[in-house]
Amino acid sequence: KVPLHTTTQKDASDDATMKLVNTDRKHAIQAAIVRVMKARRTIAHSNLIAEVFSQLRSNFKPTVQDIKKNIDNLIEKDYMERAENTPNAYNYIA
Repeated sequence: KVPLHTTTQKDASDDATMKLVNTDRKHAIQAAIVRVMKARRTIAHSNLIAEVFSQLRSNFKPTVQDIKKNIDNLIEKDYMERAENTPNAYNYIA
């Protein structure tokens, strides 16, 4: 489980705190993606997005753009790949 930093009203203006929160959220999104991919091995894009939303909704609400960016980061790191036969699916590698 990834510990997340939370912000309060007075901390929201602090750039260092926001960077820390964004970094924690990035790691939480990537961890959720990897958990789903390990369980499913192959999954459609829309199902992956839905699973990540359901896992993270108790902590924070990630944007679709954040999830897509982290999917691309994990593809670059060779944790997963795009499925060859299905255009909107991913395969787990690692």
